[in-house]
Amino acid sequence: MLTDEEISMILNTYMYMDYKEADDGMTINEILSDLSTLDDYKEGGIHYGEYSVLSQAAENPEVGELIIGNQSHLMNFDSGTNACTFSTKDGSSIYVVFRGTGDGEWPDNGMGMTQASTIQQERALAYFETVVEREQITEAQKLVMTGHSKGANKAQYVVMSTKYDNLVDVCYNVDGQGFSEMAVDGWKAEHGEGYEERRNKIVGIFGENDYVNVLGNSIVVEDKMHFVKTPVKVDNFAGYHDIKYMFATLEKDPVTGEMVTVFHGRKNSYVDEKGKLGSYAALLSAAMMELPPEKRDGCAASLMQMMELAGERKTGINGEKLTLSDIGDFLGTGVPLITNTLLFTAEGRDMLYQALGKKSFSRDVNGNITVMVNYSGILQQAQELLKMSERIKKYRNEIESVRSRLPEFMKNSWLLCHKLGKEAEALDREIRELCKLSEMLENVTKIYMIKDNQAADEILML
Repeated sequence: MLTDEEISMILNTYMYMDYKEADDGMTINEILSDLSTLDDYKEGGIHYGEYSVLSQAAENPEVGELIIGNQSHLMNFDSGTNACTFSTKDGSSIYVVFRGTGDGEWPDNGMGMTQASTIQQERALAYFETVVEREQITEAQKLVMTGHSKGANKAQYVVMSTKYDNLVDVCYNVDGQGFSEMAVDGWKAEHGEGYEERRNKIVGIFGENDYVNVLGNSIVVEDKMHFVKTPVKVDNFAGYHDIKYMFATLEKDPVTGEMVTVFHGRKNSYVDEKGKLGSYAALLSAAMMELPPEKRDGCAASLMQMMELAGERKTGINGEKLTLSDIGDFLGTGVPLITNTLLFTAEGRDMLYQALGKKSFSRDVNGNITVMVNYSGILQQAQELLKMSERIKKYRNEIESVRSRLPEFMKNSWLLCHKLGKEAEALDREIRELCKLSEMLENVTKIYMIKDNQAADEILML
């Protein structure tokens, strides 16, 4: 018997199959029958993992017999809304499901970290209230709200904002990011004691190394946060935020002997705490949320635009564009913040060591340890850091050049000259840190080379 929580997670997995040909009124089993003939859903296809999860879960009638309806693309909503409902045959239960970030929505994610609401959040609210009125949903029905990633952010936003909150029984937030302080303060002011009542309907289900749910200010009550075992190979960074890996195991291929990922129809077990990547992401997000809103806005916009470049759209779905000011905030504030948290905090170093060494260095190890060092690789990294410092030095010199060539009347503007000077000082600090890190790598290499020579001499003396 599957729980509402598991069913919600499975339905979220369906949303990433991007199948727009299903008709409202079809059951999941009927949809799977159609998908089984398409290459994208067969072994080797781009949606085979999601198909494996859904098809195995659908062997349970509480999943396979659910009926799809209210597909947003059939209701004249924009492509970013991307939502639908699944209901039982008798209509006693209904799941409202929002898909994660779609093409063109990344800038909207960034705005959610600095604004009380965003266009896509408000459209999600409009979709939900349209469905309630269209289906004439009542308190006699069980209504479950859910989403993954941005979809979970939308689901939470709806719970906190809708006039129909009395109809919502529970909201399963799967890897969904939080909100700006303006959004949270606005809900507290608007709902009073009702703020906690709405908030308590939200259950957080996060991958142990997910790096999105930590963004913004979380509104999930701490004892309702759960972390799911997510076996992902270290080199598959995107997999840490991919919902299908909450249904995955790493198993040895009997033919090749290599470890392969196998997807199942039941979610993995919970773990006690975040993993190394999840812990670092939480620390970085907290540091970013402490930035002044205008700086945070530029940093978030730049990061989200980088994510957007991976899609087909080069601007936001609502015409959002990156500005030179945003780029300046990211280079002047965001990059140093990332560097400092990565290199000068325990969480950052632990995550970095795990990523580079493909294992954790946080455990005590008994006995002797044999370390194999790629000297040329480390030295190459040291040289790359020096090259990076030289590039930054060029930018720093350009700033000084601009400063020196300002007209006299502008030089008298203390604010402008002061700002340029501060930017130059910040870049100087970055140059020094990169040079120190490069020197550290060179020194580490020398130490290992000396140890190797000593070991070789001992062997010759035997």
